[in-house]
Amino acid sequence: MATPVKQHAHAAAWGAIMTLRRAVMTHRPTLLHSSAFWSHPPAHREAVPRLAVLLLNAAHASWRVGGGGATRGGSELFWNLWSSAQLTVCADGGANRLLDRAVALGAQDLVAPQFIKGDLDSLRADVRDFFEAKGTTVLQDPDQNTNDLDKCLQLIYQQQEQHCKTQNTDERFSVMVFGAMGGRFDQEMQSINALFRWNGKFQQMVLMSDETTARLLVPDARHVIKPNFHFETRTCGLIPVAGTCKEVTTAGLKWNLSPGMETGFGGLISSSNHVDDACEQVEVAASHPLIWTTELKK
Repeated sequence: MATPVKQHAHAAAWGAIMTLRRAVMTHRPTLLHSSAFWSHPPAHREAVPRLAVLLLNAAHASWRVGGGGATRGGSELFWNLWSSAQLTVCADGGANRLLDRAVALGAQDLVAPQFIKGDLDSLRADVRDFFEAKGTTVLQDPDQNTNDLDKCLQLIYQQQEQHCKTQNTDERFSVMVFGAMGGRFDQEMQSINALFRWNGKFQQMVLMSDETTARLLVPDARHVIKPNFHFETRTCGLIPVAGTCKEVTTAGLKWNLSPGMETGFGGLISSSNHVDDACEQVEVAASHPLIWTTELKK
């Protein structure tokens, strides 16, 4: 049993840690990452961003497509975002995946993307014909020095710039990329690389799969993360893919990282962490970039 002296010392040490943590969090610009708009209708309409949904060439057996009687099976997350988006884009063979899934659910008339773009080495002729008849614009870009993800992100950025110019606004897209995680490891790393390449171009960019999400947390900021627990579990991680993060501080996790802690490959990695059951948000401040990941509910 701890003596009163030891208990007092422990309380004092913990109090000092909390004071330091608050100081670290306070003296930085705050960036909010809220997933409230994933719900449909969103709980807070003012939190709904200008939304672009990009679909890559990956299987999505859990999707639900359509509303009302047309909605069957799987999670409604994809349809909530797709049907709410101001811009919908398929990367090459992603259009095949979209149509095949929609046909399986009897909802093929509901899902035509505004654009299909890529080198078009994967797009089936029947899929192209079907979507073009629905009004989809198909853009071929044969450049072999860029991948289909970057080609589509460039399109989204161009559409964003055009909107800002014509509407005299600085409102940027929140970009949700489905099919970016899972599958081949090299392609997954290319998706992670896109978070860095396109950092600052959009309001936010989130990589999605049937199982997980990933987003970039830039250094020298106080990140306030508000998960959507209707779709996300409390399992999460902070991954230093760009190299060792010399200092990271968190609040709201079951296993918080205290001020001054270092995380990097070959050392401490905060994987399989957990949003504290008593908390609805997480705060992160770091000296170097981190990838924030969450698990999606089945």
